[in-house]
Amino acid sequence: MGGKRLLRYNYWRTGYGTGERPNLDFYLIQAGEYHTKSNYSTGSAEVTNQTQLFYHLAGEASFESGGKHTSVAGGDVLIIPPHHDFTYSSRLGMKHHWLALEGPWPRAAGEPESRILAFGGDSEVEAMFVEIREILILGKRGYSLRAIGIFYELLARLEEICGTATTSTSAYPEAVHNAVSYLRENYAATYNAAETAAAVGLSTSHLRALFEKWLGESPKRFHTRYRIQQAQRLLGTQNLPVSEVAMLVGFADVHHFSRVFKQFTGLAPSHYAERQQQPNQDNIATLL
Repeated sequence: MGGKRLLRYNYWRTGYGTGERPNLDFYLIQAGEYHTKSNYSTGSAEVTNQTQLFYHLAGEASFESGGKHTSVAGGDVLIIPPHHDFTYSSRLGMKHHWLALEGPWPRAAGEPESRILAFGGDSEVEAMFVEIREILILGKRGYSLRAIGIFYELLARLEEICGTATTSTSAYPEAVHNAVSYLRENYAATYNAAETAAAVGLSTSHLRALFEKWLGESPKRFHTRYRIQQAQRLLGTQNLPVSEVAMLVGFADVHHFSRVFKQFTGLAPSHYAERQQQPNQDNIATLL
């Protein structure tokens, strides 16, 4: 088992919940953090009887379920019910948290269908994934109940952030799906309303109306927000100057980038990087 992991991961830290079988409808069986190697792919063929949640941290990745393909960004949460076919893959490698529940699909998680909750990342959500993992690693008496308690807190936090924890991207019109994928794949390019609408076969006014109805924002604002999310990921995980991050996410003018970044996050890019990198260094020291 260890050899297989070495072939797939550069780093992992995993907790298992196999030593205690609580009198619950479902319970946490495994949770961990994984830094994958290139050409990584996972799917329900490995654990078809388990509910799975992935919290994508970094790296370009894709998610496919029910014949629909979506690019995955830092901060996205993937929710996969038991016995649902899917692939979650990355050509260049990625980092993610993962947890699996044994037993029936938890009704508190909404309809049993694969979905992506996209919100750009949240420190509380990440902390809950880490806490569940550490609870399973320590395995203290009663750990199963504690882990389930944190899992329900996780669902509540996702509902608070996303408006509803049961919002499924499959409920969106196909044109919105396709436009979201197009904008994510071309986030570093200057936004072009006509090209975006043409890519999904709609007029610019129709596409804008669909975005405002289903996503609560215009395609242009979605594109800009996604750019800033990618900048947050780079500032939090890479030791890059602000000017280089601005260029990588498609801003030719670093001052313009800084203004837009602050509008979306409330912080200047340099201050955001300082806040993110120090905790990351502390966490690495703790894990080592």
